[in-house]
Amino acid sequence: MDLRERLRLLKAAGAARAAEERAVARTAGEPAAVSGAPAVQPPAPAAQPLSLCDGMEGLLVATEAGYAFRLERRYPLDYLRGPLPLGWTLRLPASVWPLVGRVPPVFDPRKAVFVDTETTGLAGGTGTYAFLVGLGFYRGDEFVVRQYFLRDYPEEDAMLSAIAADLAPFTCLVSFNGKSFDWPLLETRFRMARRRPPLSGAPHLDLLHPARRIWSARLQGCSLQDLERSILGVVRQGDVPGARIPALYFDYLRSGDASPLVQVVEHNRLDILSLAALAGWMGQMVADPLGITPDGELLCGDDLYQLGRLFEARGRLAEALTCYEGARQRGIAAVTETALLRRLSFAYKRARAHPQAVAIWEQMIAGGGLSLFPYIELAKYHEHVTRRYDLAESLTVRALAVVEQRRSLGGPGALREYQEVQHRLLRLRRKRGNQSS
Repeated sequence: MDLRERLRLLKAAGAARAAEERAVARTAGEPAAVSGAPAVQPPAPAAQPLSLCDGMEGLLVATEAGYAFRLERRYPLDYLRGPLPLGWTLRLPASVWPLVGRVPPVFDPRKAVFVDTETTGLAGGTGTYAFLVGLGFYRGDEFVVRQYFLRDYPEEDAMLSAIAADLAPFTCLVSFNGKSFDWPLLETRFRMARRRPPLSGAPHLDLLHPARRIWSARLQGCSLQDLERSILGVVRQGDVPGARIPALYFDYLRSGDASPLVQVVEHNRLDILSLAALAGWMGQMVADPLGITPDGELLCGDDLYQLGRLFEARGRLAEALTCYEGARQRGIAAVTETALLRRLSFAYKRARAHPQAVAIWEQMIAGGGLSLFPYIELAKYHEHVTRRYDLAESLTVRALAVVEQRRSLGGPGALREYQEVQHRLLRLRRKRGNQSS
């Protein structure tokens, strides 16, 4: 479609919207605008019902910038999304959220808004519009999903005005990849409309990052739909592929037929519900790693291992050790035993629990294999803690033999390893000589 045709369609659509708004104003008891006179915005009329098609029944809400189209669904807190009720997130202690994601202790799910967008493109940039913005939030004993649909580009300012009003009571954000895509895109749209972006600098819990840390090793993918299936046990029926969504919206702009977008609205609504359920699941994992999960099972060893890494990254060594030991007991599949023992021994070392760390290194050496790590760590322990340079030297000599085997097999980095172990051995021999003299 060329630019002239596009402008013609936009002009026609704008005229149709204006006529619709005048009709709404008349039903609200307001005088219609005189033909040719500037349109008069209603002071603050009540929202008016409007149906774009079967399955897209919503409300036409007035803002200072015009009308915005809003859909809304409410759910009781015991509504199940998989094995979890939506209200589970509210049951968890506040201390879990800084551990799930890097958010401050003031993060409060009751003051958080769950955000997801559907856009005209996946690359972002100033030419990309958010034509459907989904907001989820807790209000009283309900979870509310409120969606704003952009009927045409000229209505964007009104939509942004309505969204800003809805976001005003909240202090935190929850999303899935929202830090990288959804929220920067919305901030760009606000700035281009010469509006101050709401919740600028607010705490933002992006569930994608802890999800990748915990589940990427054992799952085929870490999209929200992947986690729905594998973690929440939810399988969507007839869901629209994300890659098709921009084209469906462009088709609607050309044809005026909104019926294909009913699937997109449903897709967005389910994303919001899954965000709330997934936040509750992840919070429960952090609150009680060794306990029963919401589906009545225990976390597998692989999940405990990755959860231990999460705790370790947050500086919570005691919780990390609990998870690593739990993984050791329950068994692992997606990670190697060497990786687990390495993490566990390092955590003990950082916690200055040297006997436990030494026991692991000795176990690894006794098990054979070509891992250089336990020899070097045990040599460091005797060099710096026990000051037994003779034991440190003996272990380094054995490490050198392991390196020779790795070199013969053409292992990567074998030459560098050989040089490093040789350097360590020479230093230890100098220390022994100084100690003897």
